[in-house]
Amino acid sequence: MAARKQDAEKVAVNTVVGKDSVLEGTFEVEEGIRVDGTLKGKLISSGTLVVGPTGSVEADPIRVRDAVIAGRLTGRLEATSRVKLESSAVLMGDITAQVLIIEEGAVFKGIRDSGEPLEVEVPALRPPNQIKEVRKAAG
Repeated sequence: MAARKQDAEKVAVNTVVGKDSVLEGTFEVEEGIRVDGTLKGKLISSGTLVVGPTGSVEADPIRVRDAVIAGRLTGRLEATSRVKLESSAVLMGDITAQVLIIEEGAVFKGIRDSGEPLEVEVPALRPPNQIKEVRKAAG
């Protein structure tokens, strides 16, 4: 029961852009926002952005805590926590988030950044003479 209440709080939405509605401008939303129509401009929210299957967001920047995208989003998305691209999502732009979930079928064209430097260890390559020795020993 407590887990359901926490999930409901995470997706609290107090602003809805209805289907066939078009809004343009700078939007600052205290809680979450759901877009089933079209929103263009700038978007800043302390909550969750939900873009429904019929929704379209063209904004730069888009700053939110979390985002769940099932429709179309174009722009730079900055989430302090997580972004989920559902199977019907089309996202054209860069994402900064701690967690990125991409369902099969979703389209994402851009760069993903976790906001932290990425460290990659590359194994040392064997010198060419060692590779020949391995081949001779195996043959």
